[in-house]
Amino acid sequence: MALDLKELRGRLGLNQEELAQLLGVHAMTVSKWERGKLRPGPHEKSLLKSFAAAAERGIRAPTRGKRPDPVRFLAELLAHAEARPDIDLGALSATNSFPGRVVELVRGDVVTKVVVEVAPGVRMGSVITTDSVDRLGLAIGVRATAIVKATDVLLASGGG
Repeated sequence: MALDLKELRGRLGLNQEELAQLLGVHAMTVSKWERGKLRPGPHEKSLLKSFAAAAERGIRAPTRGKRPDPVRFLAELLAHAEARPDIDLGALSATNSFPGRVVELVRGDVVTKVVVEVAPGVRMGSVITTDSVDRLGLAIGVRATAIVKATDVLLASGGG
């Protein structure tokens, strides 16, 4: 299997037993998958693919306090893996919108820096809540639109 399960577990903040519980298998089965002794079946592969998508979007098990309820964490993983933003840009009053792709995410507990490349070599950044990043499904490579709504535009002299 091309997916590195040990690396995925690390990105999700799970041990073998916790991953096994989410998949409905025994922890020894996860161990055998990681060692290449067994391969996940189609159902488990589908779940693991979704888990990898959620991990790409920055979802992790809480590291402080008690571990997450497995059913709730599974629901959160799947929701973040499959969520698609529903944005109607036609409803905005801003006229300066720049479509592009997310090229950088610096995720924090509360806020996340998001950089969108709107043209080759032209990048626009924003710091938004981490909850908004998750709700919008923002991840590296995802299409996004930078919308500029400001009362002031700063200019600098130079060149030319």
